Amino acid sequence: MSKYIGLLICLSIIIGAISHVGFNYYNDILSFSFVAGGSIGYGLLKGQKDQFIINCGNGAVYFGWFGTLIGLIALTAGKWDNWGNMDKTGVALSIAMLTVFYGYIIKLITLVLKKNN
Repeated sequence: MSKYIGLLICLSIIIGAISHVGFNYYNDILSFSFVAGGSIGYGLLKGQKDQFIINCGNGAVYFGWFGTLIGLIALTAGKWDNWGNMDKTGVALSIAMLTVFYGYIIKLITLVLKKNN
């Protein structure tokens, strides 16, 4: 029971911080799909059915960082001609960093869902 209370406290703190900035800045379905899909894929890749939830959490963090790296490479490569334009660059950077955010949120949730050994 205490781990569910702990998760509730952690998510409440995160949601409180997000609400201060604005929920609209934390919504990107493609970023979330990338991290969630990578998380599940990594969980299956490890081939440990008894550790699936833990592996999904680890995969979410890995794919969060992969997503950020991919986003930063796309940003600096100039594919969308946004480098140097602060209006475009700021938005692109925030979307690139969302994958890490989603990865750690999923990891936090999997800490509660894992089986006790």
